Amino acid sequence: MKFLGLGDNSIDYYVNKGVMYPGGNAVNTAAHAALLGHEAAYLGNFGDDEYVQLIRSGLDFAGVSYLLCPVVNDSHTKICHYEMIDGERRYLGVDTGELWSGPIKLTPEILNSIGKYELIHSCAYAKIANEVYKLSALPAVFTYDFSEKEKYHTSEYLDLICSDLDLALFSCSHLGDGEMMDFTRMVHRHGARHVLITIGNRGQYFSNGSIGIRNPANYVKARDTTGAGDAFLACFVTKLYEQGWRKGQIMPEKPVRAALEAAAVYSSENCRKEGGFGYRAMKKENC
Repeated sequence: MKFLGLGDNSIDYYVNKGVMYPGGNAVNTAAHAALLGHEAAYLGNFGDDEYVQLIRSGLDFAGVSYLLCPVVNDSHTKICHYEMIDGERRYLGVDTGELWSGPIKLTPEILNSIGKYELIHSCAYAKIANEVYKLSALPAVFTYDFSEKEKYHTSEYLDLICSDLDLALFSCSHLGDGEMMDFTRMVHRHGARHVLITIGNRGQYFSNGSIGIRNPANYVKARDTTGAGDAFLACFVTKLYEQGWRKGQIMPEKPVRAALEAAAVYSSENCRKEGGFGYRAMKKENC
């Protein structure tokens, strides 16, 4: 299966440990798809500063192609600052410099170049919401991570993304069961065929519009929870594709349950690694 992670890239900088990791939802999911044995590529704008080499090195480590990525002159790679304590990170801020390298523009040339991919994943942080409709003409299964931020959960934002969306992913650990069911129904009304919600230590909830499935969390002693959601998503969607999922198709209960169980195990094992997918580099002196 040919997987494309479409969106932003960033560096996760753990200031209290002095360590940097390649990151960003599109980078992490592409890396996990490759580590799971699929042909994977990443597409997003690269900066031309010294930090972009960490992104490239991480993608090389995972076996992800990035040949399609444009380089934006005089631009800065996004650096997200965190404090990491006992495997959990706390967000401290972001540095995008005077000119951030993203977001990518979905030009006719770009769209033509990605027509071969069978599953395309993007996310809210890619900042391409106004261009997502251009992906509808492509034959790929399209999945999208709306993150945990409420501003990406509004009706107005859902209208931009969901009309031809195969899977909508949300992080909503704050929602009670009743609120989660109401929210899921709203997302389906906006057009998403499948909805997957991660709910923290309560596991995950999946809906195909007809059935709802609760999947328990798989507990391990975590070294680093960074990228656990990205690992889960990549494993879940690739397992579904292996079981026959194609664009526009509603998946039945049996393959969904199998994919959920596999993804829970895979993402928990990823928590034993450092960073989003196990690649690290010591910080630069001037970071």
